[in-house]
Amino acid sequence: MKSNALKGYRKLRDIYENNLTVELLSEEIKTCEADDDAVAVKKEMFDCDFDIYGVKQGGKLIGYVKREDIKKEGKISEFVEDFHADNLISDSTSLIDLLDIFQEREFTFILEKNKVTRIVTVADLQKQPIRMLAFSFVSLLEMYISSVIKEFYPDGSWADKLTESRLTKAKELLEERLAKNEALTLVDNLQLSDKGTIIRKTPKLVELLGFESNSQCKEFFRKIEELRNNTAHSQEQIYHDSKEFITILLQLQKILNVD
Repeated sequence: MKSNALKGYRKLRDIYENNLTVELLSEEIKTCEADDDAVAVKKEMFDCDFDIYGVKQGGKLIGYVKREDIKKEGKISEFVEDFHADNLISDSTSLIDLLDIFQEREFTFILEKNKVTRIVTVADLQKQPIRMLAFSFVSLLEMYISSVIKEFYPDGSWADKLTESRLTKAKELLEERLAKNEALTLVDNLQLSDKGTIIRKTPKLVELLGFESNSQCKEFFRKIEELRNNTAHSQEQIYHDSKEFITILLQLQKILNVD
């Protein structure tokens, strides 16, 4: 599916993928001292709702401590974990790459000029930059599948994939927008669910978008609608399940890179 119609979509996709980085989500690491009382630090972490503290010794950050690992009395130094390459990322890491990282872990530390200064956790996926990314990806998906449908059905024969009521609703919306001198086609006035139905009822398009079955395609568009509604209406929580949310966004990214 190569056409001039997709050039604008590709440019927008590249902007979102390459310019939203992990520094938009990360927070400065809250720290304690290696000689601090572990029980007192654990209480402070609980009161502040922090799961992880950085640990300093001699003014230098030497590692970190997890609240759940403090299970007895003693000094914080007894519970310190070292920083390792597998839990360190650059501050220029894209949000998409961060999502991939969060498939395997719950947190990661941020390197700035070879120093660990910040942290980002799965909980940070509820922040505004991720809401922006999710909404943008859903919007790009709509742009993409509209272009795909137009290319695959240049004669408009996709119409028989929809019920008469859904088709009528799209025609009414088109008439309203044409009256405002908006140059749009009937496809542009379909709801996301309608576009999903057309994709689902076209085996070659199901395959093009990388779905293994019709039912998988249907479930994907159901979840995308839920995600779109939550991001558009500023729900307190973007999605009810963090792991599933990550899976959906990565699947979206994969579809947006099929070409």
